[in-house]
Amino acid sequence: MNLPRITIAGPYSGAGKTSVSVGLMGALKRRGLKVQAFKIGPDYIDPSHHSIMLNRPSRNLDAWMVHPNGILEIFQRATQDVDIAVIEGVMGLFDGFDESNENGSTAHIAKLLKSPVILVINVHGMAKSVAPIALGYEKYDRNVRLSGFILNEVSSKKHIDWCKKAINSVTKLPVIGALPRNKDIEMQERHLGLIPQRERAHPKPFLNLLTNFIEENVDVDRIIDIARSAEDLPKSSNKVYPKHPYKKNLAVGVALDESFNFYYQDNLDILRAYGADIRFFDTIKDKEVPSDVSGLYIGGGFPEMLPERLGANTSMLKSIKKVAEDEMPIYAECGGLMYLTDSITDFENRSYKMVGLLNSRTVMTRGLTLNYTLADVIVDNPLSKVNDLLKGHEFHYSKILEIPKDARFAYRMRIGMGIDGKHDAWLEHKALASYMHMHFAYQPKLVKNFLSACKDYSHS
Repeated sequence: MNLPRITIAGPYSGAGKTSVSVGLMGALKRRGLKVQAFKIGPDYIDPSHHSIMLNRPSRNLDAWMVHPNGILEIFQRATQDVDIAVIEGVMGLFDGFDESNENGSTAHIAKLLKSPVILVINVHGMAKSVAPIALGYEKYDRNVRLSGFILNEVSSKKHIDWCKKAINSVTKLPVIGALPRNKDIEMQERHLGLIPQRERAHPKPFLNLLTNFIEENVDVDRIIDIARSAEDLPKSSNKVYPKHPYKKNLAVGVALDESFNFYYQDNLDILRAYGADIRFFDTIKDKEVPSDVSGLYIGGGFPEMLPERLGANTSMLKSIKKVAEDEMPIYAECGGLMYLTDSITDFENRSYKMVGLLNSRTVMTRGLTLNYTLADVIVDNPLSKVNDLLKGHEFHYSKILEIPKDARFAYRMRIGMGIDGKHDAWLEHKALASYMHMHFAYQPKLVKNFLSACKDYSHS
């Protein structure tokens, strides 16, 4: 496989990777190229920007949650009909699971995919000092094919010239672009990072502005040439997706709206590949869950941003609680977990009634819980069985309080905090609700188990 591809990296988070990546996608699209976007790491928000720019789902590549062969399969499956792939990195180029190695880092994935790398360097407040940064990144790991630099936050033409001369004095790698400070193309942030692009009332003008900005300040044609020089990839085997998709045999409801939209695209596609007919529903606007579904999937998101509207839709709250009490399999992650508790108390200490399936309260906090996670399954549940080992991640600003002493938890945490510091995945009837997010490509049997439980329910 010799698909043109490029990885956009930075020395650290906040260097400008997302703006450059999204703007570059727009510029490539304008040239008539069909582009596939990827995001390295466990991120839902950056891919939302990719997807709206390209009108095509972006996909995640995470080496903690997915085996390297699975990453190759996801990459090759998603790029069968495209001209070029743009891969946005995570954190700094060499930052991975921990300080001891590069596993899970942008460098790790770039080497796995044999992708050239462009490094975005924020040069605000420096000029000649950019030289040792460029030199260090070029020489630190020769197996990373660093192919050029984009300077961000330049203040003037003189500033650009100084930085270019400094870099050219220590390396032959080119400076491919220089981005002046521009508040009009800054991406808005809040407590979980960048705000999802779907929440912008009019995202297209902003994305056009960002595309224009990259077109004017970056040598896009040079990047295309670099992307075309990527080496061949070996063909992957079918370990994640079945060789032939299963026949659609039952319907699964998936909450997708302003509050719940944190789903890995491959999670939805893997569900479909193993026979699920997905029915999307809106927890704010719809009155009840779809009538023909045999299971529910409620992903993460921002229920704390619209708790009043969620709580006001009492018919939906009752509908979800009823099907849960009827033993319908439900899988809820993070925001979905919060939604299934009795209430959510927001950052202003205002409380709003939620589904009430889990007898507890969700309270927003100022403290961040952020971890990759590793858990032993200690109770059989709709997705997994005792002695299974699960990998995932957790990322939230909330706590679950007043948990009953007899609450049943399906996971015991080896790494991560879970719900109570030691356990995760509250099991109530056939509903499984966890802070842990999982990528189904880690173990496709999770999907098979879930759909088997849904089938049992449909026959009950």
